[in-house]
Amino acid sequence: MSGWGVTPAIRITDMVAGLQFYRDRLGFAVERGGPEDSNVSLSFGDARLMLEVPADFYTESYNSAIRQRMGNESPHALYMEAPDIDVLYGRVRAQAVRIVDPLADRPWGQREFTVEDHEGNWLSFWAVREAS
Repeated sequence: MSGWGVTPAIRITDMVAGLQFYRDRLGFAVERGGPEDSNVSLSFGDARLMLEVPADFYTESYNSAIRQRMGNESPHALYMEAPDIDVLYGRVRAQAVRIVDPLADRPWGQREFTVEDHEGNWLSFWAVREAS
C-alpha cells in the first residue's frame, strides 16, 4: 500500500491556472506532473490531492459524466491540517485568495479558515488551538 488512505481528485478546467493557485498561492508541493499534464499530484504537509483536467482517462460514460459536472458548485470542502495556520492565513490574504470563512477559533479547540480556489472548490485549513 502507498500509505495514502484517501487522495481527492479536484477536477479543474485549466492546469496552468490550477498550479498557479495551489502551488504558487497556497504553497502546495508538486509531487508528479506539471502544467502540460492532465493529472498532477500535489501535497501539503501530510495531505495529498490530485488536480485533473477533463481528459479521456476513463470509460466514455465516466469521462462524459465528469465533463457534465464541471462548473457546478459543491458544498464540500477539503479539510487539511496546517500547523503554522497564522502564517498560512497571512499568505493567502497577501495573495488575494478568496476567503470564504476567515480565520477563527472554533469551540472544538481548533483555529481554522476556508478559502475558495479559482474554480469554486473550497479548502479548509486548521490547526490545534494553543491553550491560553
